[in-house]
Amino acid sequence: MKTAAFAQPGVMELRDAPEPEPGPGQVVVAVSLCGICGSDLHEYAAEGPSMRAAGVFQPVMGHEFTGAIAALGEGVEGLREGDIVVVHPGATCGTCWHCTHGAANVCAQQIGTGYMVPGAYAERCLVQASQCLAIPGEEWLERAALTEPFAVALRAVNRGQMKPGETVFIAGGGPIGLLSLIAARRKGAGTIIVSEPAASRRELALQLGADHVIDTAQPASLKVRELTKGMGADLSIEAVGIPPTMDDALAATRRAGRIVIAGSFDLPYTIGLLNLIVQEQSIVATFGYVDEFAEARDLICSGEVDVSPLISRTVALDDLPTTFADMTRSRNDYQKVLVRP
Repeated sequence: MKTAAFAQPGVMELRDAPEPEPGPGQVVVAVSLCGICGSDLHEYAAEGPSMRAAGVFQPVMGHEFTGAIAALGEGVEGLREGDIVVVHPGATCGTCWHCTHGAANVCAQQIGTGYMVPGAYAERCLVQASQCLAIPGEEWLERAALTEPFAVALRAVNRGQMKPGETVFIAGGGPIGLLSLIAARRKGAGTIIVSEPAASRRELALQLGADHVIDTAQPASLKVRELTKGMGADLSIEAVGIPPTMDDALAATRRAGRIVIAGSFDLPYTIGLLNLIVQEQSIVATFGYVDEFAEARDLICSGEVDVSPLISRTVALDDLPTTFADMTRSRNDYQKVLVRP
């Protein structure tokens, strides 16, 4: 079968690979659509610490995908060939303390599809049957391909313990930032403010329901303070993973407010703890999702939320090497790009 594989930093190439064969409890998914994640671009460009450097990386990435069950291994129940599914990319052990206490997202034995085992930049992908969630039909394949990043956004809002009516500041208008906007609006946020340097993304944020957008050519935190009559945001979500947006998130948050780190930080970050202490602010990190994956699937496939405005384009698997190169050079020109094998 055809795959698109990481060859070296800045180089992806098309390769033939053996057809996957399902073992007990496994299924083969014929990939319909797979989203390109920012973490894949980081691996491709060798930006900062990576799964590859940690020695747990294989070359076929892709973990945001939908498809149809093509083959079933022994003992699989509840799925049939032809079923339309979205795939949770993490196969957890199910028995450790974290898995049995509502924190399976940080299971130390978790196997990540698209990182530790071959992913969905391929015609077919082998996963555990337990990773597959049904979706209503083929008409949802495209939108449901955004289930994974939307689950990340829902988790960020949940970790921030957002209450209805609160003011939310989102630092960064990329896919996670804008999906966090959708999640916060869905969960009853009052005023939502998004900061973003790219004009096209600021415009999209307004279309998706932001009350205010801030061009980061000006200090975002000062504008947030102005918009909140000096108070600051109740909840700030850092959705980029770079020091300037973390600075903005901290400075824009009110006393006794909350900050959620949803961006993937590659670099060390220094913070003055005394300022945090005297303002009694809370900082929490977020990684992946737990129940939010099924929640994201349900919200998308019921039509209760519309994530389709974030889909910039769909490309063929054959075009993935060129697409990765283009996206690395000009990320602000894209939101979510889907790959069709």
